[in-house]
Amino acid sequence: MINPVITAAAGWSEAVEERAKRFLDFTVGTEGSGNPVTVATLLARCQYDPVASARFLMLVPPLTAQGEFARTVADFRIDGEPCPDPAAVARAALAHAGRAVAMADIHPERQLLAVAVCFLLRLARPR
Repeated sequence: MINPVITAAAGWSEAVEERAKRFLDFTVGTEGSGNPVTVATLLARCQYDPVASARFLMLVPPLTAQGEFARTVADFRIDGEPCPDPAAVARAALAHAGRAVAMADIHPERQLLAVAVCFLLRLARPR
């Protein structure tokens, strides 16, 4: 279980602010008129505060952030058309911001550790 107060207090930094800005600047698509639709635009049109939402998504665990943002993208329409793959858009936006959301995005040393832990957990699982 994640304690949001501890997560927020422990994770607040300049890096979080920079990632949040990059996240909000990510282009999700373009409207028929040629105007780009950024994550900030998407969140504002979905009645969310873009800055607060971006900060929140930079503080929660990456897979939680991906799931939460994918649900928001799934409900959003550009020119009446739904997003064909909300999870891919969420992964791309979070990766653009600097959040590791896939094994390939993790730093090599941490990736090795993650693979080792997954292997050990599979061995420990009762069959």
